[in-house]
Amino acid sequence: MTGVNARPGLTTRGAKAADGTRAAAHTPDDPRLWRMKTTDLDAAPGALPLIDLRLWDRVARDFDDVGPDACISEILEELLARNPHYLEMALRRARHVGDLEGMFAGFAMFYRIVSLGACGRGGVLPRITPKPRDAIAALAGECGDAQFVMLATDTLRTENPCLMQMADGFASRHDVYLGIMHAFALLYKSLSAQASIDVLRSRAKRSGPEPEGRAEA
Repeated sequence: MTGVNARPGLTTRGAKAADGTRAAAHTPDDPRLWRMKTTDLDAAPGALPLIDLRLWDRVARDFDDVGPDACISEILEELLARNPHYLEMALRRARHVGDLEGMFAGFAMFYRIVSLGACGRGGVLPRITPKPRDAIAALAGECGDAQFVMLATDTLRTENPCLMQMADGFASRHDVYLGIMHAFALLYKSLSAQASIDVLRSRAKRSGPEPEGRAEA
């Protein structure tokens, strides 16, 4: 697992400024939710956090000081309890790439970084459910690997440039760059889509049903 937590010295394009537009009205299970950026939700609780280098360095130090095996074992337990579909996707993509142990280390570190970012804002990462997971996987199949990776990583670079830098740096140290970035794209977009669904459901619960008078008007 050497090189898992090394930070690459590459320059990423800066994040685009938010345009202030609000998300269109969708039902929580709308399949178009994969296209919604987390910034479209006005950073509502449940949206994915913006990651900075401090979180990245913190996780890298943990892997160095505690050891990758202990860190991955802890993350594995967390995934089993809180996000089994992320775990299933990460393991499947790691096997597909061909290096189960090494690839899973990168996907586990990715999860821990985003999870710590969510905890820092007083929240938790969304628990991926089958619908958004399957919708993102189907979309990837329709687009093809190269186009899906291009579109998804462009979104990741715009929304979360430090996460994109981490993923790109990890993938660049292996011969199967496209396969690894495909995995990071699937994982990120599944978390992002689930975050959108969770936020919309939370808003729907708070707003409640329409009053009878207004509904008839």
